[in-house]
Amino acid sequence: MVLPSGLQGNFPPSEITFFAENELITILPRYSIKKIDLIGTRIPNLRAMRREQVPLWVALILKAQDKCSIVPPKWLNVVFLKEKYDDEVRKPLQFSDLPWNWLDVSKILLEKAADDLLDPADQLRSVIQDLREVRLVKSKKGLRELNESNIQLNGLSLLEINEIRPFVIPVMNKLRKLHETTQSNNDTLRDQDMDDASDDDY
Repeated sequence: MVLPSGLQGNFPPSEITFFAENELITILPRYSIKKIDLIGTRIPNLRAMRREQVPLWVALILKAQDKCSIVPPKWLNVVFLKEKYDDEVRKPLQFSDLPWNWLDVSKILLEKAADDLLDPADQLRSVIQDLREVRLVKSKKGLRELNESNIQLNGLSLLEINEIRPFVIPVMNKLRKLHETTQSNNDTLRDQDMDDASDDDY
């Protein structure tokens, strides 16, 4: 997929999904499986009905083969996400604490393991959408507070940062140039004032 020129400096969606699928997640195997050594990771011995953590991509393969159930993360439930939504509304100047890949992990599990989730998929999608929208509004408001050297993105997920990055980087670059020009002009004026003061001494 070819991304628009404005997004080409960003991670493509497939790469963000790749990062998310490397997150560890708990599974409940239906069968015992011997450990498997793979490049970059090891799947431990899996015993039937004994919880174990594996990368999400491994869990999805086992799930597709009907060899395990996926135990949803503690944060992926309607009650918890509604609490986070309320936090977002109550604290307009800060983002609530959510996992780094919460959006992608929740999307993947809703698409491929909805039957393992504790709440109905439509309710989860609704509260996730509400939470996503309120955080997006806050991030756009936060762009107004940009300066040439600092931006606060504490609490934003990788996907959320990736979305605003095309707007943030050019603005910060322009602010930096403006700051450097203003600083240079101030230095020049200060030097002139010092020269004028020296002339007055004579």
